[in-house]
Amino acid sequence: MKIEVKIKSFFVALIFFGMSQFCFSQSGAVKPISQALQEDSLEGSISILEKNIESAKQNCDKRVLLSFLGSLQEQASMFSDASKSFASAAGISVTQKEINSFVLKKESSNAEKIVYNMLKKTSSILVLDAVRCSLNCGDSKTAISYLNSSIRNSTNEKILATIKLYEIWAALCEVQSDEKLEEIIVMTKAYSKMQSLKSIHPSLLFTLWYISLDDEAAKTLVKDFPHSPEASIVQGKTSLMPIPFWFFVYRKGNALASLNELQAKEISSAKNSNVQDLSAKLKEETSSQDSTQKAKRLQVGLFGKKENADSLVARLKEKGFTSFIEEEVRKSGNKYFIVLVNENDKGDMSLRLKTAGFDCYPVY
Repeated sequence: MKIEVKIKSFFVALIFFGMSQFCFSQSGAVKPISQALQEDSLEGSISILEKNIESAKQNCDKRVLLSFLGSLQEQASMFSDASKSFASAAGISVTQKEINSFVLKKESSNAEKIVYNMLKKTSSILVLDAVRCSLNCGDSKTAISYLNSSIRNSTNEKILATIKLYEIWAALCEVQSDEKLEEIIVMTKAYSKMQSLKSIHPSLLFTLWYISLDDEAAKTLVKDFPHSPEASIVQGKTSLMPIPFWFFVYRKGNALASLNELQAKEISSAKNSNVQDLSAKLKEETSSQDSTQKAKRLQVGLFGKKENADSLVARLKEKGFTSFIEEEVRKSGNKYFIVLVNENDKGDMSLRLKTAGFDCYPVY
């Protein structure tokens, strides 16, 4: 499926400014990146980079192209592929002399600025990029394997703190009960009070709020980090990107269900017209497809273990929903078990699932 996403704004975010005192040394990665920038879709840009990585002769060029490819794949929600690209880039050794040979001048092109930025990413940062992408698709085993690499020898405080954060998130991928979740909550609270981990406090506080609706964590987040994206989400000013990790992570007593239960009470006491309005709003929020298309099925879960998928099917059955499991093998070779529910004739299955405490994605 072609990804019709305009990417110019994304590229701009990767450009580093304020380096006018430098001059630039040419790189073999500039031309393919320039070609990628001219594409109108992420799919086209990714294709160009993949072809040029295969023919790249210099390690520096290959590392740059792989790093940029990973960034685009992550933008396209191709998290498993992005993780591999970042990890491959991290495994390519370049000398400091090679890195220092790439500098900028005021009139440098966007492609040259991107090359500069990609080369400045250390191997440790690239490994963390790979871990993040693995977690985004629920692949905690790969994430842990990357975390157990030489990255632990880093002396950078922020990198060590991020390792702690990703360990918490990796553990969340495996949780299937309130008891196990409580252990993680206790650890997360402890980390959120350690000054040496201050760089990840917003993420830790947000995690506590998300998995257990911890009001204290939310208040602290808004008070101490008012301008953080996490605080913006808690306050309802910004929406959380619907990546698989946050969408399917286990929550205490189904924390999100508490919000849905309140919504359900409002629905039950509302007039039929209001219910229809709410149903339309929910469909609009969960669908990025053309308004004339209708979802045939709704994805309620995505798991790396079949027993976890079976558990969700059982919970859905208890609530009166008929669901089924489909297996999917990704390009990475990983097998996933997808829990699905068929749309009904009224087209309100998404609304019914949400009011029962289950999040879902429309499948077209």
